[in-house]
Amino acid sequence: MVEEPGYEVAESGQGLEQVWGPGFMSPGGPAEVARILGDADLTGLTVLDVGCGIGGPGMALVVNHGARRVVGVDVQPTLLDLARARALAAGLADRLSYEVLEPGGPLPFDDDTFDVVFSKDALIHVAEKATMFSEMLRVVRPGGRLLVSDWLRGQGAGLDQPVETFVLAAGHAFTMISLTQLEQFVREAGFENVEVQDRRDWYLEEARAERQQMPAEEREFWDVLVASLEVGALRPGHVRARKAAVNSP
Repeated sequence: MVEEPGYEVAESGQGLEQVWGPGFMSPGGPAEVARILGDADLTGLTVLDVGCGIGGPGMALVVNHGARRVVGVDVQPTLLDLARARALAAGLADRLSYEVLEPGGPLPFDDDTFDVVFSKDALIHVAEKATMFSEMLRVVRPGGRLLVSDWLRGQGAGLDQPVETFVLAAGHAFTMISLTQLEQFVREAGFENVEVQDRRDWYLEEARAERQQMPAEEREFWDVLVASLEVGALRPGHVRARKAAVNSP
């Protein structure tokens, strides 16, 4: 289900932190975490963070949004070591914990374990999207929420080549779908009240600013990234949904 990315993300993740902020391996930092949540109130809730990386989003969920406990899972143990160290240094080891997720395996939790399932820009590494969303539905409690952002692709004539160019430039094992397909997978998994949001315009401006900060040796990839956003081949997005509540007798 969750695939091994097939590369080491800056091995430690620290290279990406220089672009996207302490603890973050994708854009937007704590402000984007807040936007993913929308109107969701996490106060006192337990959250599963799928593809947690080096722990920045999970820490934001605890510190900024009142989550009682966040459990992060990722397929790269080296990243989890950094996340644990970050939680320990912040005095939050009792509220932030991390587990290795076996590539291709199910989520290692019982049914109805979490109040919220969250993921920030990690599901692009998942080949079996339908299976992943079914697993997310399984581990979230009735009435619980799904709150996800991801790197997505545009739809329309002429976009296949720009998408392929972006994936090749990134050098990652990406499986890219559209926002429409994402919504479909979430609905078919059994979630209700599904809302989706296109984030392409926001990230186009972010990426242009990021490109200006890049050293010369990194600029070529950001040129491809910005070009992909400009033509609509790359279209990041959000999805929010709920698991049906148990009907009272």
